[in-house]
Amino acid sequence: MLPCVRGVFRWLSATLFVTVVVQVGLAGYGAFDAIHAANSTSVSKKTIESGFNAHAVVGTLIVLLMLIVLMVAAVGQLGPTAIRRSAEIFALGIVQMVLGIVSTEAPALGFLHTVNALAITGATGLLAHRTWTAQRGADGVAATVG
Repeated sequence: MLPCVRGVFRWLSATLFVTVVVQVGLAGYGAFDAIHAANSTSVSKKTIESGFNAHAVVGTLIVLLMLIVLMVAAVGQLGPTAIRRSAEIFALGIVQMVLGIVSTEAPALGFLHTVNALAITGATGLLAHRTWTAQRGADGVAATVG
């Protein structure tokens, strides 16, 4: 059963990282969609928010996926390191969601929302990388796990 859980964790970690990268792209889309809309008409709050709808939905799904990754690590008994890294990523996700909500009323916090997104991107990328290279090492292929 453990190899199956490790495989699920490996694919979930990769999916999480790719989804985070897509999420960053959706934030860029929202920003440039607002600029594009402003070129042709006066822009309302609703117009700006509509450009960020996909970003908001995917962000919520990412936090759910982070929770699933944490649950698989814990229930699958993948070890304290996998559990700790997954918990740290989930905590970053919760902070990100809160910052996203409060930044509309306190725009200066948007800076922290963006910086936290960088931390999430790095942490999920590192988790996926280490999970995949550890598996390659277990399969007999040279791995560099740091």
